[in-house]
Amino acid sequence: MFKKQYLAIASALILSTTLIPTSSQAATGTKNLQAKYNNIKVIYNGAAVPTTIEPFIVNGTTYIPLRMMAGVFSKDVAWDGAKYTITVKDLPNSQHANELAARDAQIRSLQNTIDSLNKEISDLKNNKKNNNNDDDDIQDALDDLEDDLNSDYDDYKDLKWEISLSGDEDDIDVEIEIDLDKYQDEFDELDDDGDVEALVEDIIKDIWDDKDFEDADITGEVIDSDNDDTIYEFEGDASDEDINFDV
Repeated sequence: MFKKQYLAIASALILSTTLIPTSSQAATGTKNLQAKYNNIKVIYNGAAVPTTIEPFIVNGTTYIPLRMMAGVFSKDVAWDGAKYTITVKDLPNSQHANELAARDAQIRSLQNTIDSLNKEISDLKNNKKNNNNDDDDIQDALDDLEDDLNSDYDDYKDLKWEISLSGDEDDIDVEIEIDLDKYQDEFDELDDDGDVEALVEDIIKDIWDDKDFEDADITGEVIDSDNDDTIYEFEGDASDEDINFDV
């Protein structure tokens, strides 16, 4: 056992029993010292620390090679022979460095995910905006077509008709209203002559003549606006331009 001995760390440059003092207050020169070797061992966490230079005792102080202890405490030791200077630096903690690298990789992955999601959100917003613009354009075209049809057929055969359109470029619903409380006799006469079906056919063909709705399938009704009864149901298939009536 050590008896009131002070543990010091000396450079591994110690040769034989000759030491070079490194204290800033020590004079430069050479001193002959008597070193005592007693098979000194250094145990760290229960394990012996290997070294090629055996620790020794000088004047009651035990000297241990600096490089040996530097490895124990994860230090980097450098000797500058020109300046007689020993530099000790901390070694990077490999486990900590690995944890930081893994965390950095995770952060990069999350950032890539965030960037991807932000791009997806931006694309969805743009698509929604474009779809809304397209929907607005189709609705405007449908409103214009409705106005044109009412202008062309509102007084068909001197009767008062009202035409309403709804839908999109693929499917259109048509309502043709007439007040049979006022025009029952005239309507019956037109119906007998086939003029009501002719009116419906003309309206459907005019819809297909519009470039925005040339492929639209059409369903519709002729309605008595007085009591909201359906007089005719009809449909038009754009693929073969076939028009069918259901009385």
